[in-house]
Amino acid sequence: MPQHNEYYAVFTGRVEEPTIFSSWGDAHPRVTGCTSSHRAFETLEEAHAYMKGRGVAQAKTVMKIDAGKTAPLDGNGFFAVANGKSPGIYDLYRGRYGAEREVSKQSGSCHKKFRTRAQAEAFIEDWKESYADVWRNMIKEVLDQGFRPRDIEALRTSGMKSIIQQFMYEPDNPIEIGEITEKAKQLSLQCPTHES
Repeated sequence: MPQHNEYYAVFTGRVEEPTIFSSWGDAHPRVTGCTSSHRAFETLEEAHAYMKGRGVAQAKTVMKIDAGKTAPLDGNGFFAVANGKSPGIYDLYRGRYGAEREVSKQSGSCHKKFRTRAQAEAFIEDWKESYADVWRNMIKEVLDQGFRPRDIEALRTSGMKSIIQQFMYEPDNPIEIGEITEKAKQLSLQCPTHES
């Protein structure tokens, strides 16, 4: 049976202490784009053994309800793209309507295959929450160092949008997801819905 990593031991990265996550969505923003030391494991026991080998007697754990139960059965599953050209849930990995084209050649992409649509949706939400938490912690750190906002008025919706656009971008083809859903409906296939 092919390996399906379920646990992510983050020794260093954007974590306050060595932590084992049961969601790659939680771990990814904490290890991507920074100096980090981390590994993925099939079992929680292997992750704890890795941490103990690094001198961590008791690592912090962040576990999800379905921890250890996300491996797709019989090759079927849902492909969650949390960060890529067009984030969403895909029924296929390869092909015109597959997840692969959304993550290939995309720096910092984050994706994984899941057993259920609910797990795929939770993964995307985990990633968004973790990414937002990383930014919150960085902002708090510089505020603690005495830095202050240049313009508190920039926190108004219009001003904040321009600040955010300096660090983030809209997906390449935001309309395409709707086109994929329509095409799938025409083919009588079950396809993810993407609601705003």
